[in-house]
Amino acid sequence: MMQKLFLPLVILPILLQSASGFAQGRGDWLPQSDVKSSYAALSVPTALKPVPDSLASLLTKGYRITTTADYGGSGALFTLVWQRQTVICVLTAPVPGTDQNVPTSRCWAMN
Repeated sequence: MMQKLFLPLVILPILLQSASGFAQGRGDWLPQSDVKSSYAALSVPTALKPVPDSLASLLTKGYRITTTADYGGSGALFTLVWQRQTVICVLTAPVPGTDQNVPTSRCWAMN
């Protein structure tokens, strides 16, 4: 029994460390759109439709968070999905000493 547990307990931390290191890596690891490379994707206009709902409201409606990211120190960026719709939201925390005294969110539908 102990031998069966030993291998997963050794491998799991290695895999998690590798995955977390990749996720926290530099944000510019993808080729830029103006680089002449077979791996560089074209910059294609993408429509973002403002959503009149808050992040909290979307979660209550059944959307689920699929990804999160830091939004340049000014909040958190969330990707949400529900059925076939994808929405991105920026959540901004209250800022002491300013008139921003409640959390706010801004959301856009991508499709």
